[in-house]
Amino acid sequence: MKFKKEELFTIPNILTYIRLIAMPFFVWMMAEYAVNKEALKYLWAGIGIFVFAEITDVCDGYIARHFNQVSDIGKILDPIADKLLQCIAMLMLCICGNLHWIFAVVIIVKEIYMGASSKYYMRASKRQVEQKSNKVGKAGAAIYFIGIALAFFAGLHKVVYYIDTAILTIGSILAIIAAIQYTVIYNGQLKKIRESGILETLDRYGNPLPSVSEKATADGEEKSDDNDGMKDENNNDASQNV
Repeated sequence: MKFKKEELFTIPNILTYIRLIAMPFFVWMMAEYAVNKEALKYLWAGIGIFVFAEITDVCDGYIARHFNQVSDIGKILDPIADKLLQCIAMLMLCICGNLHWIFAVVIIVKEIYMGASSKYYMRASKRQVEQKSNKVGKAGAAIYFIGIALAFFAGLHKVVYYIDTAILTIGSILAIIAAIQYTVIYNGQLKKIRESGILETLDRYGNPLPSVSEKATADGEEKSDDNDGMKDENNNDASQNV
């Protein structure tokens, strides 16, 4: 991937920067609420910042796709900002006592595993392993998002806490199943690619290497150019002698 200066300040990337900048303020508000549960203004401020950050996520994706502003830096920063916001939200909600620590541990471990395994398979396959989300992964992410949103109110009533715990339990199970499925799919793709021998014809970036015939042709053209150049020099020398 190549980062271009003109891509740094596209609207989608600016929205991603705003989302990253909003995170410390979210932590601040939720920390104040954790210290004083009676100060609901901090809870509502935290909810407002979280909702605002999620809106920027939706907007930057829409703008990038519909206005052809997809960039390499956006492909890296956007998912990092999304996962970071989700993990920070869950950690702060755990600190506030609104949800159990196990859910934060599951999602953080799952995201670290997915990131590390994705990088491994990309390198091992020379970027030939196809990165696609499946239905289980999407369902788990959606349920987890609902659980995080509901967790903001779990400290206000025990019934909400129990309902949220049930939702996040389902989301955790789906997240684990999705991680297993991704591993099986990636292993299958990598095995097929290795058996096909295609990796031997690609460089480390996944670009085709020049074949032997192409090299021979290129060498022949270079020699032909050198011979033509030598002939031109000899003709010039001969004309000067005459």
